[in-house]
Amino acid sequence: MQTASPVTSATATESSQFNPDRLSESEVRTAVSIANVPALLMVVYQMTGDGKWLEQPYRPTRGKGLGDHDSGGLTEEIQEEIRQAAVHAILDFQAGVKPAIEAPTAEQTVRMISVCMGEPVADQYGPMLSLELARRAAPNAPELALPPVDPPVGFNVIVIGTGVAGIAAAHQLEDMGIDYIILEKQPEAGGNWWQNTYPGAGVDTPSHLYSFSFAKNDWNTHFELRNELQEYFGRVLKEVGGNERVRYNTEVLAATYDETSRGWHVEVRNADGSIETLRSNVVISAVGVLNRPVTPNLPGMESFRGTSFHSANWPEGLEVEGKRVAIVGTGASSMQITPAIADRVEHLTVFQRSPQWVAPFEKFRMPIPTELRRLLQSCSLYHSWYWIRLFWQFGDKVIESLRVDPEWEHPERSVNARNDAHREYFTRYITAQVGDRTDLLDKVMPDYPPFGKRILLDNGWYEALRRDNVDLVNESVAAVTETGLVSASGAEIDADIIVWATGFEAARFVSSLDVRGVDGLSLREAWNDDDPRAYLGVSVPQFPNFFMLGGPNSFPGSGSFMFFMEVQMRYIRGLLTKMFEHDIAAIDARTDATEEYNELVDTTHDRTVWTHRGMSTYYRNSRGRVVFVMPFLNVEYWEMTRRPDLENYTVR
Repeated sequence: MQTASPVTSATATESSQFNPDRLSESEVRTAVSIANVPALLMVVYQMTGDGKWLEQPYRPTRGKGLGDHDSGGLTEEIQEEIRQAAVHAILDFQAGVKPAIEAPTAEQTVRMISVCMGEPVADQYGPMLSLELARRAAPNAPELALPPVDPPVGFNVIVIGTGVAGIAAAHQLEDMGIDYIILEKQPEAGGNWWQNTYPGAGVDTPSHLYSFSFAKNDWNTHFELRNELQEYFGRVLKEVGGNERVRYNTEVLAATYDETSRGWHVEVRNADGSIETLRSNVVISAVGVLNRPVTPNLPGMESFRGTSFHSANWPEGLEVEGKRVAIVGTGASSMQITPAIADRVEHLTVFQRSPQWVAPFEKFRMPIPTELRRLLQSCSLYHSWYWIRLFWQFGDKVIESLRVDPEWEHPERSVNARNDAHREYFTRYITAQVGDRTDLLDKVMPDYPPFGKRILLDNGWYEALRRDNVDLVNESVAAVTETGLVSASGAEIDADIIVWATGFEAARFVSSLDVRGVDGLSLREAWNDDDPRAYLGVSVPQFPNFFMLGGPNSFPGSGSFMFFMEVQMRYIRGLLTKMFEHDIAAIDARTDATEEYNELVDTTHDRTVWTHRGMSTYYRNSRGRVVFVMPFLNVEYWEMTRRPDLENYTVR
């Protein structure tokens, strides 16, 4: 049996594309003229330490919606004063002048962010956000250094997957000096971003938020498309030293815990079809969730004479020009594909079970001006504050809208007053986008609370639906014929191409693997098929040294997936470090700790919009239990995972 490859000397570096070239004064002035004023304000305050910048008339207002709120709601005169001060502050920073507030304390950070965002931020956020500021403004700051690790001779780890989670794992394992390999069934790194090649594929989280703290990038657009994302992940994996550890075209079939050696036997199928068994002390599952497509089993599926496929398996070189295309589903993939092909096809029919709440974002898919890109590269202070604004705007700021108010008088349409305000705002937006196509309004207007399903961003969805060659069918598909589809009402729709944008097996975590723990217990049996439960989403009782990144209930309901994968991997690093320090061979979460944690998950979820009875969502399993997203504030989960807690683990 083979073990992981020997350790090579490699350290994590910032992306080579994050080039800190200095800007000239004229370049700084140009960039500052289009930069985010609240972020510039924080740069000025941090460089000068002058408290006047945190008082009126310089305090930004609270932004509405998800936009950048670049003006901060300030008058033109005040904006210009801040911009002029920012020019001098940035030039000083580039010249090597140290900020007056070089490393904001937790208390200072809370005050600054409260001013920057125009709303109170609780003291609870200080420790987390001060560290996250430092990760981006001063990544080599001493307070960010993790304890050194002394792994036992021969200790090795197998990581499964080279997506976001796998890269986060590689970054920490390299820093720890641990022997490891990564197994990847695909020919390249990138996970979902390698797999999904459909037209319009891209991220619906801001590009700078969808980035590793240890590998910044010179993004082209505010919401990057698939090719640049996949290139970014491939490059980062190389930079952290992980690419040399990857065995591509290697599919993991099974992982079995050996109670005698207190390690794992991992069975793989190599590119040539041969079966091999590898051994490791630890397995880290970084396989992701939204990678096992679901296609309905309908009458006549095999009879269709055209081209039919799931959106995740878009055929290379497929020509849609002049074709009749049917898309089944109106989730995230469909909402990206539809605008991308609507003007190229002869006719497009979109089948919808239920409409989606869609949010506007004025910069969605827009290119980032070159001057602003260079400012983000050259001034880490500005970059860090721009990131913090995105992190708050798309993160815990939203949580207030998701919590159920038991006294709210309109529970059928919303869960609290702020959620209802979002409903009214989105309703006005959708109505305006539909315009004179009143026949569309009832079809596209949801009747469940906003955020009950994943909020999607409008990239031309309504504009596409208004086209003369596009029909929205508000019915499910009942059958497939030789020439197309049959709707639930019996209407026949001819098509040359059928795209099944019908989602993934989101509730069946690690479903592609046969994982067996103590006494041969199957993970699928332990989870009763689609009811996965884990301690902190990371460890499962009776599965020693099997750790998950992106496990059950550990995806953010709002916030940065990248941030959470880094948080979880630092937690796993802490567990491994404790194991080495105390000469522990294996650990797994205690049953009582896991049950207590999941009871907290469920009772907290009971007070969120995701358990609202007015809609279905892939966040839930077949029993109606929410298993995908976590119900906690970002800061709450960060606190839970900040330090390793061996007292909640069985030591073997």
